[in-house]
Amino acid sequence: MARAKTDPSAPLQPIRQAARLTGLSEYSLRQGCKAGTVPFIREGCEYRIHVPLLLAQIEKAAASSMGRVSA
Repeated sequence: MARAKTDPSAPLQPIRQAARLTGLSEYSLRQGCKAGTVPFIREGCEYRIHVPLLLAQIEKAAASSMGRVSA
């Protein structure tokens, strides 16, 4: 049976594909889903990460931490 291919341009991605797209580990994404810090939905027993929202969160956190660094 052939595996279903995921569309990398789709906003909702399974954890494995979201890890590839974001550079975060699958473990950290799973932990973030369980903690409620990663935007996701559950589809059956599978988490689907909302990658654009996650990337926006990461950029916002990076921008705010850059503002706190004194040169």
